[in-house]
Amino acid sequence: MAKNHRFKGKQPKEVLAAARKIQEKVFKEAVPVLDRQFTEEIQSVQWAWPRTTKRKSGQTVSTPRDIVDTGDLMRSQQNGKLNNFTWRWVWDVEYSSVVHNGAVLKRGGNYPARPWTKTAERVVKLDDFLSDIIRRELNG
Repeated sequence: MAKNHRFKGKQPKEVLAAARKIQEKVFKEAVPVLDRQFTEEIQSVQWAWPRTTKRKSGQTVSTPRDIVDTGDLMRSQQNGKLNNFTWRWVWDVEYSSVVHNGAVLKRGGNYPARPWTKTAERVVKLDDFLSDIIRRELNG
């Protein structure tokens, strides 16, 4: 005679609901922290530059320096949810990629990379930050 055994763990629907709750919590907590840190990295006097420069703002700067000249790059920062698993930031000025990734010019000069998104991730310790949220939510 077969015994009927009941499974005592969470049912699949409960696991899915818990995963959705964690996902919402991650976005709710991580997005504002990263958003602020991206701005702080842009404003931080930490970026190497090969020469002294007079900026459009009239300020003369050397190295290290921030990456704020007119403020357009910083003000162009936008973010939004693309789908349930993806949040995206954009800096909507034509030169944002050159500032972030650097560039080699046709005449041989170059612009050093100033990857403010990467430094922000390191400062926030994003892996640890996300792990803490997940652990907290799973443990109740």
